Amino acid sequence: MRDDIAGCILAGGQSRRMGEDKAQLVLDGVALLDLAIDRLRPQVPTLIVNRHDLKVPVDTHGLPVVTDAAGDHQGPLAGLLAALDWAGRHGFTSVATVAVDTPFFPRDLVTKLAGAAQGLDMAVASSGGRLHPVFGLWKVTLVPALVDFIQGSRRSMHDWALSHGAGIAEWSSLPYDPFFNINTPDDMDMALRLRGEFQP
Repeated sequence: MRDDIAGCILAGGQSRRMGEDKAQLVLDGVALLDLAIDRLRPQVPTLIVNRHDLKVPVDTHGLPVVTDAAGDHQGPLAGLLAALDWAGRHGFTSVATVAVDTPFFPRDLVTKLAGAAQGLDMAVASSGGRLHPVFGLWKVTLVPALVDFIQGSRRSMHDWALSHGAGIAEWSSLPYDPFFNINTPDDMDMALRLRGEFQP
């Protein structure tokens, strides 16, 4: 484990399709936020949680919570910016980010991202040839460039990663995609089946 990488769970989405805060959704008796904490905590020395704001309370088990800048929802880039700012002020060189709605993300995520980021400012995950840029490793020195990117009314994590030549860390999508994410009630049903069949 590298001691210069902070981990951040991005849990600030509006969850329009689910109709409720995804961080507090329960999968097989466990909140999605708790599943993410349990999976990411062993991979990093320090873990924080990003929320858009603090209007909706959530139990983070004492972990630091960083909030987006004031204003409308800017998406995961705003969460990344908040995490990078926090990490830079606390002596970390990089931040590894994950999405709260992806309960089976790899247990070797940070290690493989760090390998893909050698000599680069960032690296993102991929499975089955599809990028998952919310799962990334980002240097804190990217803050000025990210501020400019967001101020240009650009909100796509995918575009942000491609614009900086991100390294790619690849995982297999078989027998299940570790980056399967929950957006709808049907997705929750699928996650239950995957959890029961593969115990990821």
